[in-house]
Amino acid sequence: MTSFSRSQVLELERRFLRQKYLASAERAALAKALRMTDAQVKTWFQNRRTKWRRQT
Repeated sequence: MTSFSRSQVLELERRFLRQKYLASAERAALAKALRMTDAQVKTWFQNRRTKWRRQT
C-alpha cells in the first residue's frame, strides 16, 4: 500500500471536487505535477469515486 503526502492528497481532493473523471492526458499531467505515477493517480481516482458513490 502506498501512502501519499498531505499536499498530494489535498491536490487530488481539490481536483476530484472539480472533476470526477480525468482524461489520460490530464491524469499524466497531474501525476507529473504531484510526482506520482499515472497508475497511482488512476487508482486513487477509482477508489475516491467508489467512496463518493457510497456516500451519496
